[in-house]
Amino acid sequence: MYDDVLVATDGSDVADAATKQGTALARGPEATVHVLSVAPDEESRTLYEEFAAAVADDAREAGRVARSTVREGRPAGEILAYADEHDVDLIVVGTHGRTGIQQVLVGSVALEVVRDARRPVCTVSPNATIAETVDDVALATDGWSGSAAATDHALRLAGGADARLHALYAVDVESDVSDTLAAFEEHGAQTTMDVVDQAASRDIEATRHVEQGAPHETILAYVDGEDVDVLVMGTESKSTLERLVVGSVSQRVVPNATVPVVTVRTIEDE
Repeated sequence: MYDDVLVATDGSDVADAATKQGTALARGPEATVHVLSVAPDEESRTLYEEFAAAVADDAREAGRVARSTVREGRPAGEILAYADEHDVDLIVVGTHGRTGIQQVLVGSVALEVVRDARRPVCTVSPNATIAETVDDVALATDGWSGSAAATDHALRLAGGADARLHALYAVDVESDVSDTLAAFEEHGAQTTMDVVDQAASRDIEATRHVEQGAPHETILAYVDGEDVDVLVMGTESKSTLERLVVGSVSQRVVPNATVPVVTVRTIEDE
């Protein structure tokens, strides 16, 4: 699925889950897992070298080529710099949260990476279940600007994994006007049908679903109920997460999802 995967670790449990997902997604005859640990200072460097080396050893035991690196500095900045320097296909990071309480992705390393990365980012929350194989991929889409890159990525991911693709559109209309609701539902039907048609042209099994409700709640409920293994969402190239493609729902979906979430950013001309 991915030839070069960068996993970031700080030795925490959620980072361990992220590295397992990264290793699982690194597929191919020469797939490489790049393990990066960012130490806060020189005094703690040895400890972080141990973190990175342990993860690299696990990746090698799983049959992957692995290399470990330790840097010092600001975690998000170093992760993004390494990803660009080595032209990796995917960045994998864990998100920290409190069990049982809905979190919003703000002020975190994961936020910076998701917002600023020029390549797909896979985030793994503390609640996420890591599947050994990817059999079902969900694409949350609204059909507007920024969704094309995520759609293409979801299609390639599903095709590479021989997985089923679920095209999901959430209708969030706080209005009693039936014409407005009907218009959104029609747009959702057309959007998801377009995805299904693209999947068919690539011999990928696909289903489409238009659901009513708050988008983040709808998406979280869907991936739980349909045994989805990976969720794909799009982001636009903006300075904040206020312009995420499916509204601002990624701020709530990413840290609360029970599956890994791959966010794909649309790079716009400045």
